[in-house]
Amino acid sequence: MRLVLLLVAVVALAGCSSVDQDVAHLQQEQDAISAATRKIKVVARANVKGNPQYTVLGRAEGYCFNRPNETSGQVIHGDGLRAAAYREYGNQVDAIVNTSVWFVPDDDYGAYEPYDEGGYFECAGTAVHFTREPAPSPQPKPAPAS
Repeated sequence: MRLVLLLVAVVALAGCSSVDQDVAHLQQEQDAISAATRKIKVVARANVKGNPQYTVLGRAEGYCFNRPNETSGQVIHGDGLRAAAYREYGNQVDAIVNTSVWFVPDDDYGAYEPYDEGGYFECAGTAVHFTREPAPSPQPKPAPAS
């Protein structure tokens, strides 16, 4: 009987260490995604200030609180737009352009006012990779000596 209890205890401890490793791995992965998505710019227009040339990677869709570049909202259903683009295209994503946002009601009836009905916001855009270094910001010219 003691041998059986000892074996059960060993198996239980081995299972716990495996779970701890999985949790640590998931935390590292989430930290990497968070760091990578911070650098991704999101704009509603077709060009990114300072980066006029880019290669289109493809469409990206995610969940938004309100606007695609909103940072104060909480994403409740899944990946935000930046994280969705990163998962699809990896470190190649420098920006998401031509973004749009729409309300998806939770019920069968169309919502008249998004904030009065149950639902959530989705957003989409085009993930792009910059093909050259950003243009330097213009330096103010010194005043002529008098």
